[in-house]
Amino acid sequence: MMIFSILAFFGVSLWTLVYTLFQEERKLDLLRSEEAIDTHAPAALRDLRAWIEAHPNDPDLDEAQRTYRECVEAPQTTDRHFYDWTAEDIERLESL
Repeated sequence: MMIFSILAFFGVSLWTLVYTLFQEERKLDLLRSEEAIDTHAPAALRDLRAWIEAHPNDPDLDEAQRTYRECVEAPQTTDRHFYDWTAEDIERLESL
């Protein structure tokens, strides 16, 4: 049982490491070819906008707005995206 646990732990750890490295390589390739990358998924960007609207007096508001504007601009100005953006998602994006 202990050997199985060790093998399972290292197997999952190795798979996670390889998967993460492939994702990072894909991001780097996109950044090199497009010169911009979408840093948030569509759902995460909607959540960020909701947070910005719900916390107008937060000290981190300027940083959140800057991040939001950058992520709104990236899918609109690039042809390839890291996250699964549909044409409707991109059309619905609004600047702050």
